[in-house]
Amino acid sequence: MTIRRFTVLAILLAVCVTSYMVWRGNEDHREFPEKLEEAIRLCRMRTYHDPNYDYEVQYPSFFEQLPDSLIDEPGFSQFRYWDNWVQIELTTRVLPNEDSLSTQEGMQRFAQLHHANEQIIQGDSFLLSGPLYVNGSEIPNYRYHSKYVRHRRFWFVQMLVYPIHCEKAVRRLIQQVDDWRVWSPVC
Repeated sequence: MTIRRFTVLAILLAVCVTSYMVWRGNEDHREFPEKLEEAIRLCRMRTYHDPNYDYEVQYPSFFEQLPDSLIDEPGFSQFRYWDNWVQIELTTRVLPNEDSLSTQEGMQRFAQLHHANEQIIQGDSFLLSGPLYVNGSEIPNYRYHSKYVRHRRFWFVQMLVYPIHCEKAVRRLIQQVDDWRVWSPVC
């Protein structure tokens, strides 16, 4: 092999290796929960207004809204995100307070019903968190965080369901549930 061919091949090899390294260097090598956390932290929030009960709830713009035409429960709304075998749901609903339970009594009843291991009372509302159960069976590696607001003969409920390994990623949504006010104050 002549020196000229060797030089040309060496330069081509160097260009290929450099191009590959630059191309690989532009990939995002972070774990999925880190990418999700950034997406939730930086995204624009949309506002859903319930036409039946007049409440509002905010959800990330990249979540998919379950169409109203698929819902037969007044006051129910659901927003979902599904990617990398991860499902996150933000749900709101209105439940009747048929037994006229106080906030404390409601917290005890719903905490037992939903297997809550964290309970915080806040005036006319309370927060519940715990492992996710569906039809009496625990869903492995999933949790929920919810807020119940008592108003007259109703419970206004917002619930976030998420995988345990994404708890840090959904921190903004957990805080949003904690801060939820069913109706915005009138100025």
